[in-house]
Amino acid sequence: MLSPLAPLRRAEVVAAGLAGLLFVALWVAVVTGAAPLAAIDRGGADWGTREGAAHPWWVPVWTTVSAVLGPVTFRVAAVVAALTAVALAWRGVRRGVAGASAVASTLLFASVTVLVGGLVPVAVKAIVDRPRPAGALVDALQSSFPSSHAFGAATAALVVVTVTKGCLARATHRWLAALACALVVLVCMARVALAVHYISDVTAGVCLAVVWVCVARSLWWVLSASSAARA
Repeated sequence: MLSPLAPLRRAEVVAAGLAGLLFVALWVAVVTGAAPLAAIDRGGADWGTREGAAHPWWVPVWTTVSAVLGPVTFRVAAVVAALTAVALAWRGVRRGVAGASAVASTLLFASVTVLVGGLVPVAVKAIVDRPRPAGALVDALQSSFPSSHAFGAATAALVVVTVTKGCLARATHRWLAALACALVVLVCMARVALAVHYISDVTAGVCLAVVWVCVARSLWWVLSASSAARA
């Protein structure tokens, strides 16, 4: 059974702070056109364009990865989680099922974090307005920095790892965390392989997701504690 959210540990706060600093550093480097980062970004985009032209399977494979592990998939899952939370809360009230409200709250946290979080990279994109790589292999909406795919995948991965902690054996939870990280890396690779994002875009997306999930957890914890105190 899913456990109620725990407050952030010091290590998680430090990780969020470091991720935030890296995100800001990337933002500044992108806006100022820092030469070292520009060279790395060009290399990644050129690699995707080159390999896409050389291999007929390249675009279909990476497009499939982008679609299956894309923002739409996670938003649908978030809506399902929200509906499940409502059903559990209703069942808990009517039948007095023990622990139903805690599980419902955790599922609602997961859905709200994913759905509201989807607006975060969109807002940053509008501010930075970075053009997509010139050799993009597929069409993509909005601007390039940060990657919404990387942000969405990292947010979903962090949420899953967070809400399952305490309800899985430690070894199982570690394997789940490793799998979640691998899928995030795969999504990032897909976006660079399709040359619709630079390496700095996907890196920034992941960093922003780490910050967002920690902020969402903190806010949820404060609101839950305040609600419990009033009750």
